[in-house]
Amino acid sequence: MNISVDGAFVYFTIPILGGIPITQTAVSSWIVTILLITACIKLGKNLQKRPTGVQVLVEKGVGLIYDLTISAMGAHNADWAPLMGTIFLCSACGSLIGLTGFLRSATADLSCTLVWALMVSVIIWYNNIKHNGVVGWLKGFAQPIAVMTPMNVISEIAQPISMAFRHFGNIAGGGVINSIIYTAFSMLSSLVLGLIASQGWLVGAILMAAGAALWIVKKDKLVFKIFGAVSFVLGLFGILQAMGILSGIPILSFGIPAVLSCYFDIFSGFVQALVFTLLSMVYISGSLPGPSDEVEA
Repeated sequence: MNISVDGAFVYFTIPILGGIPITQTAVSSWIVTILLITACIKLGKNLQKRPTGVQVLVEKGVGLIYDLTISAMGAHNADWAPLMGTIFLCSACGSLIGLTGFLRSATADLSCTLVWALMVSVIIWYNNIKHNGVVGWLKGFAQPIAVMTPMNVISEIAQPISMAFRHFGNIAGGGVINSIIYTAFSMLSSLVLGLIASQGWLVGAILMAAGAALWIVKKDKLVFKIFGAVSFVLGLFGILQAMGILSGIPILSFGIPAVLSCYFDIFSGFVQALVFTLLSMVYISGSLPGPSDEVEA
């Protein structure tokens, strides 16, 4: 997943309300939304009393979301599970869609994660006003003492900002790191293979022979086997580039960037989706006291 430091590309602008830009982020978000809605409709049809196949996995996933919601927000807030599941799926899929190579990760745009964080804050404010009234909600900013009011206001503002920047920063940062690594290996490939190819096929043949010898003679030593494999591959690709077969192809950029992408894109995407969802649960549950808390109040 490559992330441009210039931000999301604008495909076109709708000439209304002063111009509405349609960016890569908007397109990725629409595609994720359409895919999730389609999947929900498809998986929600023809449900069996005795689940089999995909239905078992779907019910297991739904059960996990409800269990996580109840454990984080309390049993009285179990009805919030669908929203929490939606946030998690939109976040995870919004990050993973960047792996397509031609679509940008929606969560790599601050505007996307900031909207989600503001949505959570609005829900919190709504619940506080609903339970305490406008006056009671405003009094909460003066607790525990009046002098703390500025800090409480700053805390309310900082909460959505920190949630948005945490998610955006990890996804966008991972994409930038991947882009730098890919570029570095492309340049290294051009330098090393170009140097070997410039010497003709003889240097490549020597490297292949040395690599084969290390692999065979030192077959019990992992380090020698690795060096042997690298030497053989460099020699082979150098000969092919000298023949014009692999000219201009960044061979060395294949493999290692893909392995690192498994962490920066896949693992990090799921982790950040889970963290954002858990923070949403914790913050929203704080504005939704349980029955026992209401009685004590």
